[in-house]
Amino acid sequence: MAKQSAMRVPRCFSGRILDALRRVPFYRSFRSHREQGVPRFARQGGAIPIEREVIARSLDCRFTLRAPDQSVFDAIRYLDCTPEVTGPPPREVTIVIEPTPTHYRIVEDGILLQEVRGARAVIHCLHAHLFRRSLADRPGAALLHAACLRRNGRRLLLAGTKSAGKTTFAVALTRAGYEIEGDEHVFIDGDGVVARPRGCRVKEPALAVLAEIAGDLAAAIAASPSYTDEIYGTIFNVDPRALGSTWRIETGQVDLVIVLQPNHGGCSSIRPLPPTALVRSLIPEIGLRETGHGASIAAVAALAGRAKAFGLSLGDHASATRCVELALEAAV
Repeated sequence: MAKQSAMRVPRCFSGRILDALRRVPFYRSFRSHREQGVPRFARQGGAIPIEREVIARSLDCRFTLRAPDQSVFDAIRYLDCTPEVTGPPPREVTIVIEPTPTHYRIVEDGILLQEVRGARAVIHCLHAHLFRRSLADRPGAALLHAACLRRNGRRLLLAGTKSAGKTTFAVALTRAGYEIEGDEHVFIDGDGVVARPRGCRVKEPALAVLAEIAGDLAAAIAASPSYTDEIYGTIFNVDPRALGSTWRIETGQVDLVIVLQPNHGGCSSIRPLPPTALVRSLIPEIGLRETGHGASIAAVAALAGRAKAFGLSLGDHASATRCVELALEAAV
């Protein structure tokens, strides 16, 4: 059987077609990628990646974290932090997590910060970087390990050792009308105190305790972005607004300091603390800078001299909340 002859396109006609195609943007783009050995599906699927953004704050900066990679985006949502911070407009900073075949490049405003492998390493790097940037906002201030709350224009601090129950109790206090400014650190200087911006970090075991206070509290927390730590298990990053509170951070004076002592399973009780006892309780919870130790300690001493202070044996939250109410009344 004879082979059918292939239909030939006249040279002049095919040339006109190619000339027309070269003027079409898609063809030019496809042709250039084909010549570079890039498959067509790569052009369609990844050349213009979808950028997913997470916003984080320090006192002076607003960080836009961009992650084209879905798995990294899911991880860095744990760093989401968008309070209202009083003061001048923040400086805008962009951090892009760029995927490569073997690792991620973390780039801030065009400058490479670090190259890491895996989404977990990205979280660790960004968490440490944002913490350092927060410290740089207040270089002369002492950093106190304490939660900061406000109600009716009056501010109180919940201080205590790690795992004393500060965050869980702060969340419980939102049901009594308290507004959370921060659950971890406050800067202390001559102007007063201001919370370091960060979402409330609630550990998974606290959900059962908070569910007894109000089921919707536990539900709101469980729906928040989370991170699983090798030591502490699952930790949720909770926006105070999800708890029915506002989230506004401003510099101001402290009316009341509560030093927590855990009394798990028992009743709560409270006792006054004189200024010297308060200073002794706070000093171990203060992060001092390399320089300016004297000024930091002086700021803490000034805080102790101005604010009323109480030691709270933290048992059940209902009686603990009543103790705080009595302490606030005494601080007038």
